[in-house]
Formats: sequence, structure tokens, C-alpha cells
Amino acid sequence: MKRGTGEPHATQAGGGAGVRLLDLFCGRWGWARAFAARGWDCFGIDLQVPKEIPERCEFEQGDILHYHEGLMEGFDFIVASSPCQEFSIHGMPHFHPNAKYPSMGIRLFNHTRELCEASGIPYVMENVLAAQWFVGESVNNCGPFHLWGTGVPPLMPQGITKNMSQQRDANGRRRGALEHVSKRERAAEGAKIPPELANCVADYAEALLRDKVAAGVSSAEGGDDARRRAE
Repeated sequence: MKRGTGEPHATQAGGGAGVRLLDLFCGRWGWARAFAARGWDCFGIDLQVPKEIPERCEFEQGDILHYHEGLMEGFDFIVASSPCQEFSIHGMPHFHPNAKYPSMGIRLFNHTRELCEASGIPYVMENVLAAQWFVGESVNNCGPFHLWGTGVPPLMPQGITKNMSQQRDANGRRRGALEHVSKRERAAEGAKIPPELANCVADYAEALLRDKVAAGVSSAEGGDDARRRAE
């Protein structure tokens, strides 16, 4: 397990000590960076070791298919961006007229969703539009980012595109240093969760936590009243 270094970020409303995010397929930390900046402690899992581990984040290298329900214990919210490559090519039939069936993409998505559902913890899974043809309709979308789960905000920012898609000049050439970025690097950067989306989901996650705390307080007060009446 590896932990991010540096001074903790200032805590904002809704985050704070003890509030924990599980980021599955954490990749470049698009989800976790936004949550960590708000005071959440984040734990990421991915097959590939990231180039860096942000502050307030810990990392474990692993295959999600080898994890079971116990992984989710102790977390307040879950985000997961399972691999989209196999689904994406089905959204480009002109370029991939004979795309293979996305068996691994479906397996990873469904296994992750089963873990999240069994945990009872609010969660958001993100993937591409074409994934809907294989795993069911998304709950909502933010531009090309489609979301499934019990923690999806009802209102989403729009006008958001994949990060690298707009990084071109008027002639369609990649700008500056991006000309020399590998295809794999561009794909990874393009799949990164934008901060506008991550913060929207973080806002909703914090609202759900506040509602849960308020419900717990009300339940406790109701129990006290019942005991007093019984006495």
C-alpha cells in the first residue's frame, strides 16, 4: 500500500476527518483529487501503479476481479471507472465494423457493480455511452461521461468533453507538446474524470452524508422520547 505525501488540504464543508472514498480503477485520480481537496481520505485500487499519489490518498495495486464484498467496509462513498475501451469501439461502427464482443468490459463492470450493490454504500460507476448496450441504461450523463449507481446526482453539468479532444489548433493539429504524446497517453488523459464532474458528484455525496447524519440524529431523538414516555 502506498500513501500520498505532503501537507493535508484544507477541509471544506461536508468532508473532514474520517470521511472516506473508495476509488476503483483510480487511474489518474480524476475522482479522488476532487474529493481529497474537500477533506476526504481516499483509497485507490488499480492494476497499474500511478505516476504519483496525491495528498490524502493511498494506493493498492490489484485486480478488482480478485476482490470481494469485504473490500468496501469502512468507506462512505464509492466511485469506479472501469475500462471503457471494449465498449468504445462499439460506438464507432464506421471504424470498427466487426468489433468483438466486450466480454471483459462486461465482466469488470458487472463484478464491480455487484460489489457496490452488496455493500449498501452509495456509489457511482462511470463509463461510455456504448456501455449501455451491454450493461443497461445509465442513470444520468455529463456529456460523454455516463453514470450508473445509487449516488448519481440528478442534475449534472453539461458541455464537458473528453480532456484531450479539444487540444488542437484551427488546422486540427495537436497543440504544442501534445504532438509528441503517445496514443496510449492521449487515451489515458482523455478518459480522466474532469474536475467539474468529480466535484458535482462530491457535492451530492456530501449531501447524502448530511442526510444520513440528520436521519440518525432524528432516530436517536425519537428513541429517547419513546424511552422517556415509557418511564
